[in-house]
Amino acid sequence: MPIKRTSIAFTLILGALSALPPLGIDMSLPGLPAIAHSLHTSAAAAGTTLSIFLLGYAAGPLVFGPLSDRLGRRPVLLGGIALFAGAGFICCPAPSIGWVLLARFAQGIGAGIGAALPLAIVRDLFEGAAARTRLSQVTLVFSLGPLLAPTLGGAVMLLDGWRAIFFVIGAVGALLLLVSALGVAESLPHERRRSLDPRQLLMTYRHVFGHGTTVGFSLVNALSYACMFAFISGSPLVLIQGHGLSVTAFSAVFACAVCGLICAALIGGRLARHGVPSSRVLLFGLLLGAGATAALLILSLTGRDSVLAMMPLFLLSDAAYGLVGPNAVHEALVPMQPIAGLASAALRGLQIATGAAVSALVPFFYDPRSSLAMTGVMAACALGALLIYVLGLRRAAVAAGTVVATAYPPPRPSAAQS
Repeated sequence: MPIKRTSIAFTLILGALSALPPLGIDMSLPGLPAIAHSLHTSAAAAGTTLSIFLLGYAAGPLVFGPLSDRLGRRPVLLGGIALFAGAGFICCPAPSIGWVLLARFAQGIGAGIGAALPLAIVRDLFEGAAARTRLSQVTLVFSLGPLLAPTLGGAVMLLDGWRAIFFVIGAVGALLLLVSALGVAESLPHERRRSLDPRQLLMTYRHVFGHGTTVGFSLVNALSYACMFAFISGSPLVLIQGHGLSVTAFSAVFACAVCGLICAALIGGRLARHGVPSSRVLLFGLLLGAGATAALLILSLTGRDSVLAMMPLFLLSDAAYGLVGPNAVHEALVPMQPIAGLASAALRGLQIATGAAVSALVPFFYDPRSSLAMTGVMAACALGALLIYVLGLRRAAVAAGTVVATAYPPPRPSAAQS
């Protein structure tokens, strides 16, 4: 029996599906050195398993998002979760690094589908403040992934090695597949489904990437996410290698920062329920992120970047994304309701591509004597997001109370509907 769409359980399922990427990425991190040793390959080759996962994560939804606009959300979503779970089980007996790379690419595709389609489902079912509230709740559940996955991965690694990590990832995927199959009903009515004609798909993508409102808010979301990702990718270098923290102490600092995101997502959902315009929440969140990261940059430039000084600023920076992310995603998808699957895929693809670029940029410029590489990238991303919003988007958001953009043209009937 499908779960009631207005229930907390339904939101928990959507949030858990959105957390598939951090589950696939963060939980596998403790096993990378063991993969290299066990499969007689280099550490760089083992690290490539993350890059290939991100490639599948970014590219997969661009194909399967339009498919969900034609076939419906449910079959594509279930197929993506099944692919994620199956690839996890396939990694377990892998005899070579090539085997792992192929499975991880497939797993990335499945994770991308699982992360993108909950956005489309929310866009299908809810409007206005209700949609913003659901997106804040989804972000809240999603944020638990980076908090819990590394700890779970380390515990499983200690118990039974790296192969057990992928078995647990597959088992979690299988559980989510069962829950989704039983609890998630179709959200896209037949009359709103679109043709898969290649020419129409090309025109649709051109419309999405040519729509100023959608692209603008997608960039705001992507840069705000990249700011958080710069912290995720740079904090182990800065805090463990640079400041000499133990793994336990680092985990505590990391958990406190993620708690900032969780609290902000809760506050954002409450503000939406009380009718606070998204323009206000976005501006406050963007100013908070820019202010916190600017302070971090100043600490780095003056050599006063101690752990105690940076820790509250990390919390505020992560909290900023908890406010910005749900509102920016909502506003990006408002004009794209008839093609929410494709638009969600494009939004997630831009988000993960930006995050992946940042995750490579911070280590490239990292100097063990300073946190400047991490804080500089964080500040640049936060300031970029603020400028895009203030200069290009805020006037329209304030004038309308929420962004109101031209609706996408009605779907052209497919051959089966004609």
